Amino acid sequence: MSDQGQPVTCSPGCLSRAQHGVATALRHYTNTPLAKPYYVRGCIPDPDDEAAVIVALWTGPTAREKRNLFFFVRLMSGELPVPAARVASGMMRLSRGTHIFGLAGRHFDGKRVLQGSKLVKGRPAPCLCANTGEPEGPRGFYFERPGQLKQYH
Repeated sequence: MSDQGQPVTCSPGCLSRAQHGVATALRHYTNTPLAKPYYVRGCIPDPDDEAAVIVALWTGPTAREKRNLFFFVRLMSGELPVPAARVASGMMRLSRGTHIFGLAGRHFDGKRVLQGSKLVKGRPAPCLCANTGEPEGPRGFYFERPGQLKQYH
């Protein structure tokens, strides 16, 4: 809250930092399962909504049956960014099953995208927008195929 009692809103730079933070947090799970049996295949800034990402999961290179899941996750709660740690920990709960999610009615590369914003619901954290520097690295990434990384800046 500001001194006048108004909520603090985030700038485009703040949202870019939020996307970068989520992509960085999830990048570790490209080699380690995030929630068995799923590995992260990508974290893509949503082209229609700058305050969201699409998280792509797959069952990994050793699975007999290759399955993909795509989740649309809003990065704002109220008017504040969702911490990257909340997105990562929310995605880890997927090992309990995906039956709790309804379809978002969106598509990514022709595939259905599940509404994953419920994973990150909670109290808004304070906005850490005082850092005016640009984040280092991409705001997202996606492995087209194993070893073929596409980065989103």
